[in-house]
Amino acid sequence: MGRYPGHNHSEMSERLQHFFVTTIRASCDDFKYAFRVKDLLDEEKRNSILREQAIQQGLQLDGKGSAAVGTLFAKRYSVFVMSVISAFSLYDTTLSMADDDVRFELNGSGGMRYETRLQRIFLEGEDPVQRKSERGLLKKRVLLHLETVLRAVASGTGVSDKVMWSLVAHNVQQLYVSMVNDRKIWKTDQRLAQIQEDQSIWLDEQNKNAFTFAMKLHRFDHPEWQGPPFFIRRYCCLAYQVGDGSHSHGYCNSCPKLDSESRLRNLLQQ
Repeated sequence: MGRYPGHNHSEMSERLQHFFVTTIRASCDDFKYAFRVKDLLDEEKRNSILREQAIQQGLQLDGKGSAAVGTLFAKRYSVFVMSVISAFSLYDTTLSMADDDVRFELNGSGGMRYETRLQRIFLEGEDPVQRKSERGLLKKRVLLHLETVLRAVASGTGVSDKVMWSLVAHNVQQLYVSMVNDRKIWKTDQRLAQIQEDQSIWLDEQNKNAFTFAMKLHRFDHPEWQGPPFFIRRYCCLAYQVGDGSHSHGYCNSCPKLDSESRLRNLLQQ
């Protein structure tokens, strides 16, 4: 499987930082961000993190705004998940999902930045069977990691972990749509084939009772929309509760609360 022309660790690091605000650390001890995923499992530390995030977003952890803190946490955290998936599908690289390795910080407006360690790079010409095996293991690690994180946040905000999971699944599905439909991303037919093979595994629903990225999503259908497939979320992420007046967030383009004409208008303006 050919890599990107001129592929190197530096290129991957720059792209993950640019598109997914995710930094790859050089070692276990070379970290910048104070919060560990492990901290979310401690009630006092978790509530402190969520309370600070709520303040940055103009919400309250207790009361009406609490659910929005949870849904927006899930939506933001999906960015890190997308960085892990992109590293593997585009660069044949696995990133660590260990609770002590994955760290994050709040950016001052309720968003987050992430960092983790590089776990393994598959060398060009390496046994594809081994890569396939590692892909399956990585998926299991990601699912277990997410289940732990989202259930912890659910207990601190009162929002359903299934709702949060659906927000992550939507972004993962939309990520693969973007990768498959943009030649500037895959660049070679060999890489496109690899992305599509990975996609079939990540979005394979083997157990309907378990959390999965393969949940059914409605596709936006409008006679004037000629762009790539665009999926609508199952649930609103409640971002519209952030801000007010001229500073209000409004509904996201993928929000199920948005009417078809408004969605089309927003997409065409992008």
